[in-house]
Amino acid sequence: MKGQYFSFDAIIATVIMVLAFSSLVAYWYGAQAVVESRTYDRLADANRIAESLLSPGSPSNWNELQNMDQIRQIGIATSFGNELDMRKVDTLAANANMGNYAEVGNLLRAGGEYCILIEQADDRGGLVREIGRRYDPANATFVAVANRGATLEGHPVRMRVFLWK
Repeated sequence: MKGQYFSFDAIIATVIMVLAFSSLVAYWYGAQAVVESRTYDRLADANRIAESLLSPGSPSNWNELQNMDQIRQIGIATSFGNELDMRKVDTLAANANMGNYAEVGNLLRAGGEYCILIEQADDRGGLVREIGRRYDPANATFVAVANRGATLEGHPVRMRVFLWK
């Protein structure tokens, strides 16, 4: 009996190791799927908001309305292109930064904190507008960023939508 490799002890030890390894792998992939699903939902929301902002909104003259209850969708473009309307950008920034942060978030269906940055993308560089709350990575979990290119008054800009909780 001495010197046998496939003894009963070796077979039991191999079965225990295979079960332990497969349990560890199953747990790892399950935990990874939960994290990815949370991040994916937030990223999908950021992309949806970025795309909806590149529309004229509904109604298209939403920036001229006095009552925010009449607005169905916020859009900051002149039409369904990538040309942004500075009056709409200013109106959105004024509403989001001056006390209507929650109402604008509800219209955007942000589902948490949001910040929209419009930055110059040419050699001039710099920030054009900051809409919403400043992104604070120290207090954030599940951060998603969507980037879109557009033009504003004939100059290229980059619109960045940050969502976090």
